Amino acid sequence: MKPYLLLALFSILPACCSAQIFVGDVDINRADSIKIVEVYINRRVLRNMVNVYVDYGQKDNFNAQSLGYRTDNLIIMQPETKKKMVFKSTAAVLNFFERNHWEYLDGFAENAAADSGYYYYFKKRQ
Repeated sequence: MKPYLLLALFSILPACCSAQIFVGDVDINRADSIKIVEVYINRRVLRNMVNVYVDYGQKDNFNAQSLGYRTDNLIIMQPETKKKMVFKSTAAVLNFFERNHWEYLDGFAENAAADSGYYYYFKKRQ
């Protein structure tokens, strides 16, 4: 009987837990006012990783780095350690959002002479 009880508990537990995506200090999954996010991804040439910036309507923008502003409130943070999450590829970022209950809406590439990157739009699942 106990193994069945434990099996039932462990199968129900993931459904009760809610996902967390912290952008800066904000859990965008729990904020009711955030429905759509813009995710900007560009690949770092010399390292095997991508830079990821999330805009959910906060006052900074993706060009803030060039203006000397802090971009901490645009970066996805690990909930436990409050350190920047590192993603190895664009697919890793897309899978991360999908796992955390966000639905892909649209995306496009920006190819500028100085910088290029990809914009993706996600909608929070109900």
